[in-house]
Amino acid sequence: MLFKKFHLSGLLFFKTMDDSSTRAVFQNEMGFTFFDFEWSPEDSFTVNQIIPQLDKPALVRTLQKDMNFFLMKNLDTSSEKVFRKGNETLHSFDLVEGKVYYIANGQQLKRIENTGKSKVLTVTMEGKTASEDMPQTAFFNHHKANFTIQLTKLDTNADE
Repeated sequence: MLFKKFHLSGLLFFKTMDDSSTRAVFQNEMGFTFFDFEWSPEDSFTVNQIIPQLDKPALVRTLQKDMNFFLMKNLDTSSEKVFRKGNETLHSFDLVEGKVYYIANGQQLKRIENTGKSKVLTVTMEGKTASEDMPQTAFFNHHKANFTIQLTKLDTNADE
């Protein structure tokens, strides 16, 4: 994660818990937790833990919004519109401010774009083969802020 001049490196874990809640925990390689977010089965959001350097309301809202898009949480499914453009299928959902587009090429989700008055966020993905799978890579690019997140999926049977 690169925020302004700060670079944070580590592992971001996503897990669906036994009670159907979802957790996102970002830790460094030594196990120090940068943040621990939780979504209830009804998609309400809770910050379980966050380091003081990241505990800024605007940053927490941005991370929450990013993870909401990535995990497809809190979408107004009644507002969904589907468009086709060449080989791409765009699924549009209304937000309080702007829209979010999920752009697929065939059956593979390739991009998520959040727009308001201008493009706010683009998430590009590779290697997402089924709706329940996490992509092999994801890159979050915030167009109005100097803020990016790069994710690479680790195999569960990795030997390293």
